[in-house]
Amino acid sequence: MRMSSGRWAVAFAIALISLVNSPARTTADTDAQNSQEAAKLNHRGLDHLNKKEYDQAVTSFREALQLQPEFPDALDNLGKALEATGKDSEAIADFDKAIQLAPQNAAAYADKGLALFHEGKYEDAAAAYRQAIEHHKNFSEAQNGLGAALLHLGKNDEAMAAFRSAIAKNPKNADALGNLGSALLSENKAGEALPFLRKAHTMRPDVPEFLENYARALDEAGQTHEAIAAYHKLITKYPDQPAAWAQLGHTYYKSKRYDQAAAAFQKSLELKQDQQDVLLALGQAQVDQGKFREAIQSFEKALALRPDDFYALYNLGNAYYAQKDYAKSAGFYEKAFAQKPDFPDSLVGLGASQLAANKFDDAIVTYQKLIPMKPDDANVRFNAGTAFFNVGKFQDAAANYREAVRLNPSFAHAHYNLGMALLRLNDSKSAQAEFAEANRLDPSLKPPAAEK
Repeated sequence: MRMSSGRWAVAFAIALISLVNSPARTTADTDAQNSQEAAKLNHRGLDHLNKKEYDQAVTSFREALQLQPEFPDALDNLGKALEATGKDSEAIADFDKAIQLAPQNAAAYADKGLALFHEGKYEDAAAAYRQAIEHHKNFSEAQNGLGAALLHLGKNDEAMAAFRSAIAKNPKNADALGNLGSALLSENKAGEALPFLRKAHTMRPDVPEFLENYARALDEAGQTHEAIAAYHKLITKYPDQPAAWAQLGHTYYKSKRYDQAAAAFQKSLELKQDQQDVLLALGQAQVDQGKFREAIQSFEKALALRPDDFYALYNLGNAYYAQKDYAKSAGFYEKAFAQKPDFPDSLVGLGASQLAANKFDDAIVTYQKLIPMKPDDANVRFNAGTAFFNVGKFQDAAANYREAVRLNPSFAHAHYNLGMALLRLNDSKSAQAEFAEANRLDPSLKPPAAEK
């Protein structure tokens, strides 16, 4: 609908009068107003950032930059908000812009270092943190970030030096305290780690990693009771952490509280089923409880997750041996040895299974492989002698029994069996001497002539 010419004229006249009476605005006025509004938007973005409202923060910072494109603080803050949402590449670009505008801004270098760290670019992250420290010598957070990057580069000594420097510059830097404690713990220095981890946890009780590492340090320092208490505190606050339940299980296991260890491992597995190492630990706890069927189930589940796992194969051999299922135990020991030929205990189990199943020829083959691997083991020589004895090879039997008593002169049964082999070899005088020594060491071993 068109307006009449009169109404249009009035409207135009009013607008014209308004324009004529309005004061002239300069470019400087506009820039000042934009700067003020940009500062307000940047402040609003920081409020959102502190509340972890990252999308709103990004919006506010971008609006600020539309008004004032060369606003280094807003660029740095935008990068922080983007980094917090996992957009590290975009964040790094904004940090670089902030640094170009304000080359002395140590915070922008440190923020860039964190984004690079999250991208796994640890060399570049370390370089960014070093630039931050160059511009701000007492920048504790940058020292801590440098230490974290150096740890990932395998430079542990340099990393710990950086953490110590961070703590020296700010003794209340909980992250640096926790990181130094964790680094010491990874080098098996639990005693040194404890005070740092204790302080980090005291300062930041809301960080589960600090409490978990503190509990681990207590455990490794031999303070088992305190470690169990710390793990219980951890799982009370964070009951859905499978790793914490598993660590509690290991600590119980060390103190031979096998029922409680098994219960903790089972809880961990309820939260996360496919933990092969926890299944193995549960199986071992069940073995120590005498629950061999349950242990077999746990080891078989572990083996299903990793069919070539030597430890699962070996422990299945042990569990089936305890159940006197020698055919199955022998099969698993053979598979375990195939996976790890430098672990002779698989052959120890295999030989014992073959002896128990009266497969003496197979046992002889096994012990001939095993003796060079364990030349100083009296038990291996004793079992080899028993295998030879049972196939009528008394000379070989006597040689192995003789070696067993040489390695362990107080091995009463080896003396006795040597006597039996010597009897078969018609050396009665030497046999009687062995029987007498066996009886001296163990009065329950009577010479054959004295038995009724």
